[in-house]
Amino acid sequence: MASLELRSGTRRGELFFLTKQRVIIGRHPACDIIVDASAVSRQHVAVSQDGSLFCIEDLRSRNGTSVNGQSLSGKRTLTDGDEVLICDHRFRFALQPTVASLSPAAEDSSVGSETGAVEDLLESSDHDSLIVSQVEIPRPSDDKNLSVHSEAKLRAMIGLNRAIGASLSLDEVLPKLLDGLSEIFPQTQRGFVLLSDPNSNRMVLRAKKLLGLSEPGPLRLSLSLIDKVVQSRHAILLADATSDSRFKASDSVVDYRMRSVMCAPFIGSGGSVLGVLHVDTLDASNSFCGSDLEILAGIAGLAAQAIEQALAHDASVGQEHLKRDLELAHRVQQGLLPSKPPDVNGYQLFDFYEPAQQIGGDFFGYVPVANGCMAVVLADVSGKGVSAALVMAALSADVRYCLASECNAGAAVSRINESFCRSGWDDRFATLIVAVIDPLNHTLTLVSAGHLPAFLRNTSGDVQAIGSEQAGLPLGVDPEYIYETLQIPMPPGATLVLYTDGISEAMDHENRCYGLARLKATLSSPATTVAEIGGRILSDVERHAAGQVRSDDMCLVCVKRSELQPAN
Repeated sequence: MASLELRSGTRRGELFFLTKQRVIIGRHPACDIIVDASAVSRQHVAVSQDGSLFCIEDLRSRNGTSVNGQSLSGKRTLTDGDEVLICDHRFRFALQPTVASLSPAAEDSSVGSETGAVEDLLESSDHDSLIVSQVEIPRPSDDKNLSVHSEAKLRAMIGLNRAIGASLSLDEVLPKLLDGLSEIFPQTQRGFVLLSDPNSNRMVLRAKKLLGLSEPGPLRLSLSLIDKVVQSRHAILLADATSDSRFKASDSVVDYRMRSVMCAPFIGSGGSVLGVLHVDTLDASNSFCGSDLEILAGIAGLAAQAIEQALAHDASVGQEHLKRDLELAHRVQQGLLPSKPPDVNGYQLFDFYEPAQQIGGDFFGYVPVANGCMAVVLADVSGKGVSAALVMAALSADVRYCLASECNAGAAVSRINESFCRSGWDDRFATLIVAVIDPLNHTLTLVSAGHLPAFLRNTSGDVQAIGSEQAGLPLGVDPEYIYETLQIPMPPGATLVLYTDGISEAMDHENRCYGLARLKATLSSPATTVAEIGGRILSDVERHAAGQVRSDDMCLVCVKRSELQPAN
């Protein structure tokens, strides 16, 4: 079966079998192979199968793809051993499953950093002929767990049980488990723990212990053996294949250095297979025996409990860290937003912001600009959560700088857009609306980058949408786009309303949008203060949603010119 092996990064060694006729690689969660990096496009490259041939095609990605150092243009055929480079992520294509290599060390026990998927070593039939013994994994409560063995091994097993039982984190449990195994089975030269990854549904290497080998070389694991252990849920012992006359002429036995191997599954309390424990030796004169397999099966049963507890502990710690990080991010984001509206002579201001998650991608602010004017800004970054909030933070800095340094609002938005495109947010975009209030001449200058139309309400309750005809492209689409401005008078008592789609697209229990028509109708109702207008809109949106969980951030800014002008 053809495969792609990741040869770089923290996931180095992970193997992806090309089981579908067309496999999409990219950053989007719906891709078959997900590469979570901002430089990688949402759908970056495709690998397709046509009979026995495999072809690769770049899907018009932003940063391109190369094969064997040559830029990929259009479609080309892949051959065995080809290297595919997707930004900084290097893959190796193989027509047949190769064997994952782990660099040997004089004495090494590590966790996590060597994580990788394991690959085929032998055909299943080869393993069937080599199986010496199979043992069912006992439950930790079974009395037969510790059948009578040598006193030294029993002491080592008791010590191992205490050591892993007292450990909380998986990073503590797994090294202690492998250290204890080397005492119980002194002939062991390699020990591995592989655990099931719930995201990829693959067995990944989580810990290893390598003892000195006389002839260091490629060290390999057998996926077919591991698969047999997982499927049968039994511990399996393999004899030394190099001494078996049936395999003396086999190149695979020589190349892959077959040895005495024991492999046992970790069975969780719910009956699921958590992973496998693998030990082996190259010393044919000191092979493992049936009693060794019984001991290993007992250890695997005990260790499964400790692994389950460690996984639960690590998940709890991870959730706590995430919670603290989100709380910090929330405080940072709140620091970027105004704590209260500014004082603008002759005008009342109201604002409201509430993210759908703990942090969000909507942004609003007030920026003093030339000639005593005040720019009211509202933006909506595509997406939600942490990633949208990071883009929003960068955008807010550009907005403040460009508006403060440019006399013309349209030119300022053009600079903001150019900077946004240059920042390399890939296929993210943002909508933006800027309303510059001139409190001396009582004019409103509006610039829209793909944002929802603003509403202007006069004292009679008449409401009209403004700025739609002059609205330009969203930020991030065209770096050379020139934005137009609209300037209109702001009569006494008039109210300007800016909002994001969290308001206009709020859903009720029948998935019906709140809509612009209802927003316009609510806005036309009589009101004397800007706070009354803003509060009425929010209350009506809440009535419409009727407790439905919001899927988007909500932001609302209202600006009302006073009906009675203050004395000079």
